[in-house]
Amino acid sequence: MELRSKKAIISIAVAGVLIASLGCASLKTEGHPWTTHYVGDPDTVWEALHISMIELGYDVESENRFEGTILAVRSGDKPDTTVVLSIDQIMRTNDVNVYVRVAAGAGEPAMSLDRQEKHAKDFLALVNGLLYK
Repeated sequence: MELRSKKAIISIAVAGVLIASLGCASLKTEGHPWTTHYVGDPDTVWEALHISMIELGYDVESENRFEGTILAVRSGDKPDTTVVLSIDQIMRTNDVNVYVRVAAGAGEPAMSLDRQEKHAKDFLALVNGLLYK
C-alpha cells in the first residue's frame, strides 16, 4: 500500500475517533484550507499556534504533536457562533507548512466562506505576528 493511502486510512480512523469522542466539536472543516509557510524551528511554530489559540479564546479539544494536528474550539456568546479550527502542521526539517480549516460548531448551520476566511486570517495574522517579530 502506498504511503498516501496509508495516511488517508489513518486520517479517516483519527477522524472517526474524534467524532466519537468530541461531542461538542464539529469536524465540518471540509474544503480548501488557508495555508502559510514558515522557515524555522517547527517547535517555535507549534508554540506560536498554541499562543495564538489562547489569545483568541480557543480551547484545544485534541492534539497530536507527532502527527502535527490540533482541533480547537471557541464557543460564542450567542447561538450559532461556535468556531472550530482544524490545524495541520507539516514539517520537513526547517520548512513548516500550516493548514487551517474553519467550521461552525456541531449542530450549528454551516458557516459562510467569508466568515471562515475572517477567522482563518485572524488566527494566521496572530501566528505571523508572533513568528515575524
